[in-house]
Amino acid sequence: MTWRTRSNLAWLRGLPAVREDEPLASRTSFGIGGPAEFFLEMSRAEAIEKVLEGAKERDVPYLLLGAGTNLLVADRGVEGLVLRVVSREHEVDGTRVKAAAGLKMMRLARIAADANLRGFEWAIGVPGTVGGAVYQDAGCWGKEIREVLVEVEGYLPGGGKKTWKPSELQLGYRTSALREGPLRGALVVSATIRLERGDGELAKEVMARLTSERNETQPIKTKNCGSVFKNPPGDSAGRLVQAAGLKGAREGKAVISPLHGNFIVNEGGATAVDVRHLIDRVIAEVKRRSGIVLEPEVEMVGRWK
Repeated sequence: MTWRTRSNLAWLRGLPAVREDEPLASRTSFGIGGPAEFFLEMSRAEAIEKVLEGAKERDVPYLLLGAGTNLLVADRGVEGLVLRVVSREHEVDGTRVKAAAGLKMMRLARIAADANLRGFEWAIGVPGTVGGAVYQDAGCWGKEIREVLVEVEGYLPGGGKKTWKPSELQLGYRTSALREGPLRGALVVSATIRLERGDGELAKEVMARLTSERNETQPIKTKNCGSVFKNPPGDSAGRLVQAAGLKGAREGKAVISPLHGNFIVNEGGATAVDVRHLIDRVIAEVKRRSGIVLEPEVEMVGRWK
């Protein structure tokens, strides 16, 4: 039985400020993808929880969206409801910082430095939100959010409000129970991290150096999704792509960055199919050359079939 019943559609259309056939390309860092069948932007946790509970009760498929930085949305768009979380509150309490799911990681890195806290400078290289960072255990320069995470407040449709310890989230390299485990479909409301007291000005200097280094080695000012592939144990996906002679390879308007082999750039007008074909081509060629099978880090969502 399809979820698309008259009563379900009436419920969706009755949601405050809901929009139908809303373009998603502009809400992803790739600038690619078709429309959301129904789209909502919300900041209040209680309101989001109510909508999620309603979707679960009605078997309406939904996608939680943050900054859209690690996402490839299908050209035919996303079925059901796309809910964009835009909460950005934060609170500093000693060496702990509690941040709402919609706060950008780069912003949180600056907040920590302003509070004279150290140990989060690496987050200046993570373009997504706090919620997205927890969802996939985001990291940069050899550091991951699980190393500083204390607890996560969230909501599990059908299960109510939850507080999860890092061990319960099954955090691992670019994965978690939220992305691929028993908590799939749950909402991250906020995350609390624990840092160390230190010199905030020194932290800002470190972040400035890291940002400069990133600008020189990655195509930051282009439309891209960040790292496309996970790094294999003891190796670098970018190195493997370069060794396979694929820097600059293209499908339509999607091209592997000449600057960094683990980035695919949308030159303007690239489709999700272009990117998907390029990803498949990279996987096949790297396997042929090295025997290593690269695993995508970017998450592909929507109507692909």
